[in-house]
Amino acid sequence: MERRIRILVAQARNDLNRVNYQALNTDARNQYEMAKRFATQAEDAVRTRNLMFATNLADTAAGLAAQL
Repeated sequence: MERRIRILVAQARNDLNRVNYQALNTDARNQYEMAKRFATQAEDAVRTRNLMFATNLADTAAGLAAQL
């Protein structure tokens, strides 16, 4: 489960790294920032061994990042 979470967070971060933040409109920038926060929170939740919460956060981060 932890491995899957780390893969999703990495995928989200890779997708975010490919985005030209300056070209995004306000809504897309908010989505970008939310995806970053969810990825960070997922990593924090893994560290505290709250894997179910981390899974939800990582799934959300990956989904938001993929839409950008």
